[in-house]
Amino acid sequence: MDNPHYFSPPITRNVIGKRVPRTEDARLLTGRGKYLNDVNVDGQLHACFVRSPAAHAQINGIDTSAASEMPGVHLVWTAADIEEYCAGIEAQYTAEGCEAMTMPLLAKDVVRYVGEPVVLIVAESRAVAEDACDLVGLDLEQLEVVLDPRQSIQGGPVANGERPDNVGIRGRATFGDVDEAFSNAAHVVSALYHPGRVAAAPMETRGCLADYEWTEDRLKLWVSTQMPHYVKMCLSLFLGFDESRSEIISPDTGGGFGQKAHVFPEEMLMPLASKHLKAPVKWVEDRRENLLAGSHAHEQFVTIQYAANAEGRITGVRTHALVDGGAYHMPPQTMAVECWATAAVTPTGVYDIPAAEYVYEGAVTNKCPMGAFRGVGYTAGTLARECLMDDLARQMKVSPFEIRRQNVVREFPWTNPQGVVYEEGSFLEVINALEEMVDYPAFLLRQEEARKNGKYLGLGISVFVESSGESTGMMQAHGATDVFHDTATVKMDSTGSVTVTSGLNSQGQGHQTTLAQVAADVLGIPFESISVDAGTSTKGAYGSGTIGSRAAVIAGGCVNRAAHAIREKLVAVAANMLESSEEDVVLEEGFASVIGAPESRVSIADVAMAVYWDSSKWPAGFEPGLEFTKAWDTSRPMFSNGGHALIVELDPVTGFVTVEKVYSVEDCGVMINPTIVEGQIRGGVIQGIGAGLFEQLVYDKSGNLSTTSFLDYQTPTMDISPPFEIRHLETPSKMTASGVKGMGESGLIAAPAAVLNAVNDALSPFGSVLYELPATPEKIIRATKGIVDLEGPQDWTELWGRAGVPALDRGAMDLE
Repeated sequence: MDNPHYFSPPITRNVIGKRVPRTEDARLLTGRGKYLNDVNVDGQLHACFVRSPAAHAQINGIDTSAASEMPGVHLVWTAADIEEYCAGIEAQYTAEGCEAMTMPLLAKDVVRYVGEPVVLIVAESRAVAEDACDLVGLDLEQLEVVLDPRQSIQGGPVANGERPDNVGIRGRATFGDVDEAFSNAAHVVSALYHPGRVAAAPMETRGCLADYEWTEDRLKLWVSTQMPHYVKMCLSLFLGFDESRSEIISPDTGGGFGQKAHVFPEEMLMPLASKHLKAPVKWVEDRRENLLAGSHAHEQFVTIQYAANAEGRITGVRTHALVDGGAYHMPPQTMAVECWATAAVTPTGVYDIPAAEYVYEGAVTNKCPMGAFRGVGYTAGTLARECLMDDLARQMKVSPFEIRRQNVVREFPWTNPQGVVYEEGSFLEVINALEEMVDYPAFLLRQEEARKNGKYLGLGISVFVESSGESTGMMQAHGATDVFHDTATVKMDSTGSVTVTSGLNSQGQGHQTTLAQVAADVLGIPFESISVDAGTSTKGAYGSGTIGSRAAVIAGGCVNRAAHAIREKLVAVAANMLESSEEDVVLEEGFASVIGAPESRVSIADVAMAVYWDSSKWPAGFEPGLEFTKAWDTSRPMFSNGGHALIVELDPVTGFVTVEKVYSVEDCGVMINPTIVEGQIRGGVIQGIGAGLFEQLVYDKSGNLSTTSFLDYQTPTMDISPPFEIRHLETPSKMTASGVKGMGESGLIAAPAAVLNAVNDALSPFGSVLYELPATPEKIIRATKGIVDLEGPQDWTELWGRAGVPALDRGAMDLE
């Protein structure tokens, strides 16, 4: 289905590539959006949870008597009440070495992280439910708390009895002669990077409303999710709800960023409670619950080592990625989503490195489970790769641009050491463009002058490649077997207006606009004639989930195929109406016309009317109707690429870092809508600045989360948003009709590395290098005094041996 010649005839680019205003905005910006908490049904009840106050404890008893007797309370459930319905949600990834784990809907016998749901209470109002929660007594016997993944992965106290070795995933692979690369290396650089624990923190928290109609055995579930069809499947697999009698509805969603690409215990419990009570049940979490239990992200310990020759060409790379996975796998991606992607996908990146060796490990700890967040795996891997590249530049005494130029892939198609084929790219052009945009010689002069005046400027760059359009082909290329596919339905009415139904729902990305642009160019009709239903209900088209920069590539591909099927029928009828051959008919700007005879034309609306009502215009054997549902997937991976450069100013007295300006270069193939692309870039980079400078989820020594509000967990706001200069390159994809590639995660993939490189450049007069994010004022001040907190990497042989690699003399990882 990904044959580049499949889409015939070629589409025009009358609307694709234009800065069409988002059709969603009039409704959303005037307060007329309808989000989960705006949805109410008659007779609904409200749910609240008693959550564990302990990180690891035996449950000796739960006293729910007072809560059950409270006026207005309709239901009080513990694990014992739901065992007959569901033992929990099992999760296992297809990556090598991922062990199955089951997350209970309510904690049974043992609680394993602060915030884990223990008791469900349903009452007439949220306030009553919360008051009833305060009446529940928990008798907990403290168990030893496991918090450090580096200790957990080596055994010892058990964080979750289902995995007594504390290993959620472990795997390794070697490509090329890595030993030879390091034996003959003129330069070896090594480092251990620790990107901090962060939260996706969408503006709208998680929530759902379940309405089970017992007279018809039908379920409606409104849920704020990125994967409605996956939620629907889980309701059937784990709870027994018939898929044909279940409808998942996705209202307007106030951000997801990956956190809502999971199925959560709360989302399974609401349908059960509704069925039991024969009444609608609604649950919407507050911000504290979201930070406690809404899935965490990105925290890893990534040890990386380069072997380079005398000219600075890297000949081999070793990577060890250890993720703090928390107490359970978060279905469906599991803790593999971080460490596996970091180790297996990102070590070479845009660089022509002939040999690679990696280990990935997921440690079970007594923390909130690790889940997806924009740039999963890529963020930590790009941080390690790009920051170590700057270390090599410092050792070689060359510029950060030059060291990258020496190693970047220049010719395509290119096959990396793992055997993954990159069909096209603009890797070198990105580096050159960034250097030109920042005017590197002028920056060096300005930096030198600023230091004389006690101001410390730093420049950080980070270049990236992103597997775009999460697909079956991408997964298979990297050794996993997950299957992705989607559908879209395109219907043209008798008056020429069109309805597009996508299987991918939107969380604010602009799907209604971009998918309409795709359909408009294929059908040759005005953009305004198209209405898009962006996956609001599972009754429509099918979607594997709005994840992995899939919308433009996969949803756009589905729309393209379905619209082409309509186009072929329009052309056939128009040819009869114009007394022309089909090969000479063009659909454009609302008309069907004959090549070379523009005066010979008929409106597409009239052609549609003939398809529905005038059989005299039909060719022989013609079937009426203008509605098609088509699927699409790619059997090979495709990649976007780009880079960011940031200039920062560091205050050595306060430790504060200010981002002065961001330069971004993006190559996502053909842009459907440049304004939306630039919005994605800006949003992702700002999130990266947050992760790089101040966002951090902090646990104390007892496993209590200290950052449970936005007073403590500091997200970036508009007052810290710097000016942007954005440049677009365009290397069209060979696998999509319009040449588009995905790019939704690119900002957060690469920005944290650019932040850390900029901070370290500003710190260079002090002789310190930071290896940990966020680079908070405290760390900056300590670094200006020569104090760096993060310890160096462990012995490489020890890391390798733990993962079953033969004990060879691979050399110690020495960080000076």
